[in-house]
Amino acid sequence: MTEPLKRRLVSDDAPEAGQIRALVVCVAERLQARHTELSDSVNSAIEHAVADLDTPELAEMLHASVEGNVTTILHMLRNDIPIEHVQPATAATEYAVRLARASVPAGPLRRAYHIGSDDLLAEVFHEIELLDCSSELKLRLLHHLAGWLHRYIDWITRVVLDAHEAERLALLEQNATDVSRLVHRLLDGEPVEPDQFATTTGYRLERPHVATVLWDEGARQAADQIETLRSLAKRLACALGSKEEPLFMPIDRSTAWVWCHPPNAASPVGAARVHDVLSVAPSVRAAIGTPVAGVEGFRRTLEQANAVRLVANASSAPHTRVVCYGDDGMAVVAMLARDLAATRRWVVDTLGLLSLDTEPADRLRETLRTFLRTGSYVETSKTLMLHRNTVKYRLSKAEQERGRPLAEGQLDLELALHVCHVLGQAVLQSRNPVENGFAG
Repeated sequence: MTEPLKRRLVSDDAPEAGQIRALVVCVAERLQARHTELSDSVNSAIEHAVADLDTPELAEMLHASVEGNVTTILHMLRNDIPIEHVQPATAATEYAVRLARASVPAGPLRRAYHIGSDDLLAEVFHEIELLDCSSELKLRLLHHLAGWLHRYIDWITRVVLDAHEAERLALLEQNATDVSRLVHRLLDGEPVEPDQFATTTGYRLERPHVATVLWDEGARQAADQIETLRSLAKRLACALGSKEEPLFMPIDRSTAWVWCHPPNAASPVGAARVHDVLSVAPSVRAAIGTPVAGVEGFRRTLEQANAVRLVANASSAPHTRVVCYGDDGMAVVAMLARDLAATRRWVVDTLGLLSLDTEPADRLRETLRTFLRTGSYVETSKTLMLHRNTVKYRLSKAEQERGRPLAEGQLDLELALHVCHVLGQAVLQSRNPVENGFAG
């Protein structure tokens, strides 16, 4: 643009919009003459302010992204091109993709654009100060260019953040696929190189393992609960003493398998700690294996967790929200839970009318179960906070309801009482035995 034309467009007689437009072109051309200097300044500002972006392997892409954005901005200003008509610089979106692949989060990328825009706006202000026009016009021009640059940065930031997020999700999906494929190979008994497994999953096979099945049985099963389960899995691993990230593998939208490294393979898993973890998610349940070491242990502890999940699914008792394979008698209950119909018949045969699903029968079962466990009237009285005579009365009543002496078949009796305690209604007969086919 020639100087006479600039003077005519910015004269007091020209319309303000025309004046501003002419000055925008003037400033853009002056900045274009300093293109390399501008790009270097923006690069330097970003590299000094945002530590996550100063890695040598990504520096070249950062410089290309900055140069592409500066070129685009100046081209738009000089030619009055609306933002909606512009395609983002290829280097800008590619840089966002590279950051995602390098596991750099979106925050530093967003901050880089704001740092860069502040540096560029300072250069714009410098060029406006040098213009030969009124202070009022300079102020209007600065307001116009600052607003324009803000809109551009808002637009390009959304574009590159979308590119970053799309690549991040694609990488997560690919990694989840790779992890799932490798885990299933291992569970199927195929040979898997431990180092390859560790590289792909971030989880070591030679250490002790505890597997947990987490699932959400709440009313919102149509919604994807995986992120909720993932968060719980991390807290669960900490509660079990693991100092490393657990191996988390989604099975469906509301179920996941989780492995973590307990500090001591000989230590039992405490259900109380798991209950505390799940307190923030009332509809989530957990089935837990025992600590077992090595590749075979990786498989075995999951088998155990899946076995006791049958117990949790069959039982409506509150204490079975968390079930542990290592709990006394739980392994046997898990086997009996595979055929509930047969187990129910055996319970009725063993307990007689003590197997009724009624409150009086439940009180008798609990008193008898406690007495058989403690072997003492006194301890039973303390545990259940009952008078000793009440304990004696209930035991006598339980013997009557059973229909045979308590000492007869005592091992079966103890096991049947434990099964009733764990599985509850699933193995009890209704008030009317005919309803369950046990009459006669």
